[in-house]
Amino acid sequence: MQQEFRSQGVQVLAINTAPWIPVEAWRDYWYSKGATEVSWANDVDQRLVKSFQVTSLGTTIIIDRQGRISYRDAGATPYDVLRTEIEKAL
Repeated sequence: MQQEFRSQGVQVLAINTAPWIPVEAWRDYWYSKGATEVSWANDVDQRLVKSFQVTSLGTTIIIDRQGRISYRDAGATPYDVLRTEIEKAL
């Protein structure tokens, strides 16, 4: 995703919401799946979990250029849906 939409200013950020699992472990797992163009962060104090009301692992949130949530999915979002939702947010 990052590579496909980079020229349009899209940035992908994966946030580890399980502070007991090192961010390096998450990164290594996703790198093994080919997600090498992703920035990683660790939500140690759960501020983002609370702010964005994340209730499950694998939550996908798309934020548009105005800073509004344009899409939310509490599970794994299929690639074609994710692509469509990113295009709508642009």
